Parts: sequence; structure tokens; C-alpha cells
Amino acid sequence: MSSLIFYTDEKQALVAYDTLVVSPEDGEPLYFATRAIYVPHLRTIVASTGMSRFMEQWFCIINQMPVGDIHELNEYSPGNLAKLFAWFNSVNECGSPEEVTVYHIGFSEKDGRIRSFAYDSSRAFKPEPLAYGLAVKPPCPVPEGDFRFIDHVPGLMKRQREEQKKEEPGKRSYIGGEIYGMYLTAEGCNSFKLGSFDDYPAERQKIAARWTDGKQPGTGH
Repeated sequence: MSSLIFYTDEKQALVAYDTLVVSPEDGEPLYFATRAIYVPHLRTIVASTGMSRFMEQWFCIINQMPVGDIHELNEYSPGNLAKLFAWFNSVNECGSPEEVTVYHIGFSEKDGRIRSFAYDSSRAFKPEPLAYGLAVKPPCPVPEGDFRFIDHVPGLMKRQREEQKKEEPGKRSYIGGEIYGMYLTAEGCNSFKLGSFDDYPAERQKIAARWTDGKQPGTGH
């Protein structure tokens, strides 16, 4: 699992994520990945936490759906997410089911506003409309009062990581790598880097060593 922090109101959405993916076996760095993708023809950001590689496959499915915006996408999502989730767990080399939560954050052609939905595997991917405001997953204390979202994202992620270190290895989120942001309005979406964690260079070396040893992602190591 990783970090996902986002803010939405009627006219805009800001989404931030880290890039670290770890081995489910030992929690060691496995690779770095983009955890949010913008789908231009739907004006929607697709993001996920939990099971690695799920979002990439979900994007491929979305890209073939006969839908025009986030509301139409919502109608097709629960059943297709459930099918994809069942397939992923059927080929899961770790033996135990993994959980995943998918987020759709997009501009609605229906009412001209930003809309957001969450789909949690533990709830059979039942659509959950999300209220405007700040969302932080995994949860952590957030600053009180008004604050500039972009300025606080790196600090929030570092706080998330400290909170998660207190959890048991099998239940915690592993947060690290680099931090990227996405800014969505009716006109389009921009992506930018917000920073990186202090141990990012060391994690890169560990990942390079895994590849040198022949332990690439997908080999079960």
C-alpha cells in the first residue's frame, strides 16, 4: 500500500501520491510506480491504494468502455472491478488475498462539477460518492484551519509514514520514493513533482540490486 492525499471542491481537484511499491513478502523496495493516471477523454483521474499493478490493468479496461464521463464510468465500474479483483487474487503468488481501493476523481459533463467516487474491495466495490474537502489515506493528523494543500503534502506523507511504522508489518502501508501531484480542472490536468523522501537514493540502490540478482517484479520475489 502507499499514500494518497487529495483535495476537491466543485471546480478543482488536487491529487498527490508516492511512488514506492514493496514486496508483500518482506516489505523491501520492489519498484517505483505511478499510482494515479489521468484519462483525458473522460477528464478523470484514476488512482488506487493497495494491490500493486491493479490500477494499470483497470486503466486498460476503462480505456475500452463505452462511457463519456465519470458518471457513466461509475455505472460500469463495480461489476468490472469485481471481475478484475477476482482474477488478480486467482493468480496471486503470495497466497493470501490482497485488498485494493480505487478512486475516480473527474469533471462531470452532467452538472459541470468535480465529482469523486471510491470503490473498496472490502465493500464489494460498491460506489461511494466522496464529499468535497481533504482526504488522507492512510489517515494521519492534519493541520488545523486553512492551509495551502501543495505546501503541506510532503509533510503529511512523512507524518503518514511515521504513523504506519507503528503498525504490524502485514497491516501497514509502506510509503516512500518520490512525491507527485496532479491538478485537475474542467480545462485539463497538470502533473508535477512535489519532492522525494530522504531514503529515495538508498531505495533505488536496493531496487537495482534486486534486478541485478534476477529478482524482478513478477517473479514472486
